[in-house]
Amino acid sequence: MRANNEDAKAYTEYIGKLRVISDATRTEHDKIINWIDGHKFKDGSTGSSIAFVLPTRACKYARASHGGCSFCTLPTDNPWSPSDELLAALADRCVEIFRRKKEEFPDLAAAKFYTSGSFLDPWELPLDARADILEKFDQLVKEIVIETRCEYVTRKQLGHAKDHINPDKVIVAIGQESTNDEINERANNKGHSLKQFTRAVGLLQEYGFGVKGYILLKPIFVSEQMALFDAINTARDMIDLGVGSISVNPCYIGKGTLMEKLFKERAYTPPWLWSVLDVTRKIKELGGEDLIVISDPVAAGQDRGPRNCGKCDKRFREVLKEFSSTQEYELLKTLECDCRVSYDAIVRMEHLAFGNGVSSVSKH
Repeated sequence: MRANNEDAKAYTEYIGKLRVISDATRTEHDKIINWIDGHKFKDGSTGSSIAFVLPTRACKYARASHGGCSFCTLPTDNPWSPSDELLAALADRCVEIFRRKKEEFPDLAAAKFYTSGSFLDPWELPLDARADILEKFDQLVKEIVIETRCEYVTRKQLGHAKDHINPDKVIVAIGQESTNDEINERANNKGHSLKQFTRAVGLLQEYGFGVKGYILLKPIFVSEQMALFDAINTARDMIDLGVGSISVNPCYIGKGTLMEKLFKERAYTPPWLWSVLDVTRKIKELGGEDLIVISDPVAAGQDRGPRNCGKCDKRFREVLKEFSSTQEYELLKTLECDCRVSYDAIVRMEHLAFGNGVSSVSKH
């Protein structure tokens, strides 16, 4: 754990300072970013989903003085002070976008609502606006995905959501990132523990909501090898808790983050796509057919994202995306490239030279 409270405070304040510098370029807007993806439903069928990024007030945790998670840049894309009128109109605007997309994608039957924070935080997304979204999309789709931090998974918030939608339709995604508390504190500055995640999962299950867990692959201060171990250990913990869906999220370099600063100083690199593949395969093997595993890396093949040698990056990206939509495990066995030899050697050498990083814990 950290040496003392003074060190902890200095660390979090530094993360906050970097984010404030990034926030200096913030502009107010009312855009609802959206895109279409393939989707695997809980009942085993496949179809299309639409993802919405809502212009809410963004993550309260990120806007606090400690600056939030060390890797996350998403809140900087949100308006700082959206009007009540803007928030109240979100549901109708999303419905209009959905209906237009439905004409182009007749199998569109799922909606994902991202707020760059927590959908269940009433400060970020007022209760009336939340209720309006849930009620309208309860009539339009057979599955909805929302995101939240652990602290907003309360009986009050779940009870309110359940009043406005069938909870069996809803999957609540939590960015736990790691079930190793040391990594979450010292590398991710996540702000919640395995104990809190366990409580949140149990409460969601009690109220009938589905649960999705996010795993962050290769945080700062963690070696590639330790990142592999930690992602797999985290998946085991999530499966043991009954989490029905797991998303493997390889790190990419976001602006205004501590991760970006280390990247610019050549003290950090995003993971190899080989690591993404190995972790995805192992988690699918651990969870079997009943577990939905998502692995669609952001910025794959780019300088700021996970990549391999350059020759095979596009193929890796395409196969991982197709697997995420279909859950066809055999797809993951089709990826080959000569750069695997270099990858294996570099991972071994890094471990021998520098060890595991901030954590030497391997629970399994």
